[in-house]
Amino acid sequence: MPVDPQSELENLRSAVRRLADLLDLANGELALAHDELKRKDRIIAGLQQRIFGSSSEKLDPNQLQFDLDALILGKPAPAAQGDAKAKPRATTTRRTKEERFPKNLKVVIDQIIIPEEVAANPDAYQEIGEVYHDEIDVTKGELFWRRQICKKFVLKDDASQPPIIAPAPLSSIPGTLLAPTLAAQIITDKFADHLPHYRQSHRFRRRHGADIGRQTLNTWTHAIARHLIFIGHAILLELRLAGILQIDETPIDYLSPGHGSTKQGYLWVYHDPATGNCYYDWHAGRGHDSMFELLGYNAESHTIEFEGTIQCDGFSAYTALANRFAGVTLGGCLAHLRRGFVEAKNAAPETTLPVLLAIQRLYLIETQMRQTAAPPACRELIRRSRSLPLAEGLHELLLAVRAKHLPQGDLGQAVGYALNPWDKIMVCLKSGVMALDNNAVENLVRPTKLGMRNWMFFGSLEAGKNNALLYTLMANCRQQSLDPEAYLTEVFQRLPHHPTLAQAAALTPARLAAERLAAQTAEVA
Repeated sequence: MPVDPQSELENLRSAVRRLADLLDLANGELALAHDELKRKDRIIAGLQQRIFGSSSEKLDPNQLQFDLDALILGKPAPAAQGDAKAKPRATTTRRTKEERFPKNLKVVIDQIIIPEEVAANPDAYQEIGEVYHDEIDVTKGELFWRRQICKKFVLKDDASQPPIIAPAPLSSIPGTLLAPTLAAQIITDKFADHLPHYRQSHRFRRRHGADIGRQTLNTWTHAIARHLIFIGHAILLELRLAGILQIDETPIDYLSPGHGSTKQGYLWVYHDPATGNCYYDWHAGRGHDSMFELLGYNAESHTIEFEGTIQCDGFSAYTALANRFAGVTLGGCLAHLRRGFVEAKNAAPETTLPVLLAIQRLYLIETQMRQTAAPPACRELIRRSRSLPLAEGLHELLLAVRAKHLPQGDLGQAVGYALNPWDKIMVCLKSGVMALDNNAVENLVRPTKLGMRNWMFFGSLEAGKNNALLYTLMANCRQQSLDPEAYLTEVFQRLPHHPTLAQAAALTPARLAAERLAAQTAEVA
């Protein structure tokens, strides 16, 4: 049967079209697979950075400029092997022993060594000087009973009268056997040095042969927190007077009997950048009503005592709070704005480097003002003349980036997160008092995360309040450059069993630091 050439040609054309369609489909699937691999590579790179890389988002402005120049002009050709000059070694000045250790360390003379020749004939030699060899040493703690004896007496002439004895002294901390020094050590070990109770218990058993179980330590810790509660309340009242508060929250697990596993609560951290005062508050939830207690909520008038600016990240609870109370203004965080671009820097350098460089220029101005200790009025003037024009340029750059990227992508999400709180960033830039970021309060969160790696969770929902109070005192000691162990020891010695709020307020870390500074100033004068 003869073959129709026209029919055969049509069949071939149909086969070619089908193959072309299959090829287009395969190319499309290959492109999707390629995009998915690139997405997973970015995720893996981000995880590697989190695990093995530096956690700091601070970028060297010179390196940023170098990367941007290399992106535009191309990387310079490597120097020839023979032309390469030996890179001079950086000169390092090693600190002396006197510079590395405190000048007021006690010196114990262990031995005076005299040469054998001099010892054999001392009259023949004259001493002209000395050299000494030092080794730094430490005295380990000692566990002992601090006893106060109450003598009992009876009348000699009338033995029928009841004996007379002085009233027993009150415990240093109600409900415990603790003296001030040991109580301060237990609290500092856990809440400043992140040593959980079971490790402290093992140390007591190993070093001192004392069987102080972790349950006993836990009971003592809560008794200490109850004794110090008025000091925490005094710090809270001081914070409510602040005009600016930096706030952040962090999740922490706690034991919930009957629930079958741990539940998640939140530690809210408040910081007054003007005074350095900070406060930790514990709640089971993360809603905006968790801030009511600290901000002084009045249930009858539905108002809060705090009026001012809250500097925070983009979490919706802060927006809900500002929408509910007219006296609250929100300030943004430039570090949070930068974070998405730092994570996407390697994946899209042509887009992220100009943004990061613009942000870095804003931070350079802040560094210069901090180094010169510029007062608030001067800071406001500098920001309005130098920082605001840079911020306007950054805003235009972000708008241009958003126009070129889908909102679902990594860069699209980073730009959206940067532009949404832009008005809050401008609140900071127009102020001479506020910082440009929330890093100060985020740094106060870090110790709780270090501790959580050791103790893993709070013992109960109720225990969270006591733990938050003790973290508050430790953080305020750091803010005021006080040794927390010495501070607690002094507080336990001075705080009465049933203190008034005024007595407690006199023992906050800020008040004690001011008291010591006044005493030092008086000595110098």
